[in-house]
Amino acid sequence: MTTAPPLLCEHPQDRAVRKSHRLVCGVCGSFWDLESRAAHVEYDASYPAERGHFDPHVGALKVRTLRHWIAKTTLSLDGKRICEVGFGGGTCLPFLAERAGRVIGIETNQAAIDHVRATGLDVDLLLADRLPTRLDAAVDLWLFQDSFEHLPDPSAFVAWMRDNSAPHAEILMVLPRADSASEWVLGRYWPHKLSDHEFHWSRAGLTDFFARRGFSVRREFYPLKFASPQMILAHGLHKLGIDGAREWLGRVRLSVPLNFGEQGLVLERRG
Repeated sequence: MTTAPPLLCEHPQDRAVRKSHRLVCGVCGSFWDLESRAAHVEYDASYPAERGHFDPHVGALKVRTLRHWIAKTTLSLDGKRICEVGFGGGTCLPFLAERAGRVIGIETNQAAIDHVRATGLDVDLLLADRLPTRLDAAVDLWLFQDSFEHLPDPSAFVAWMRDNSAPHAEILMVLPRADSASEWVLGRYWPHKLSDHEFHWSRAGLTDFFARRGFSVRREFYPLKFASPQMILAHGLHKLGIDGAREWLGRVRLSVPLNFGEQGLVLERRG
């Protein structure tokens, strides 16, 4: 029926149904975006720069957003060993390092790692394709800020996570929700339909996936993000293949809370 690989949610491939540009799991509603799969984005040195990951104003709003999520979920950072998976420009790493016992950052390209190292920040930085089998100490809290949906092999990565997790490790994750009302209404105009978003997770697909690996949902929340007009316009133009909006609105410092179909979860390892 399709040349797409097996569903990342691990439900039977024969239950998948083609709906326009999507190959949808008939069990949980997660889906492959077949148009995005055909585009195939490389996570090279140009990736973070083109998406504004190194823009200090974007970074400040990302930290403000993370503060809000931590307060909303009542997560404690104090003294913990924390790993941010997909840290982008690294702007949340100093905020975490001020509170945690130790911080680890994982990224897919060397440019992002070099950018953080140049600041002199005392954190451990790892390339996603060169992870050690075992970390020197178990992780207490894993952070995924719009990064889990980028994992090409989530099963292998979460197996590695589990092997390097403390007995009651937690996961804070925010990512687009495949079965959100905004995706249903907007279709191809959904802001999360991007060339680097190939697979979208439904709530059921995501929670079932983690339950099979020993992580259960402790809390769900509605994740608001703080974004400026600069970021919103740049995101929209990037979706249309036009870049440069950040330079036009570089002095704008307004921000508004937004959510276009994202889900927020705190999961906890069972024993």
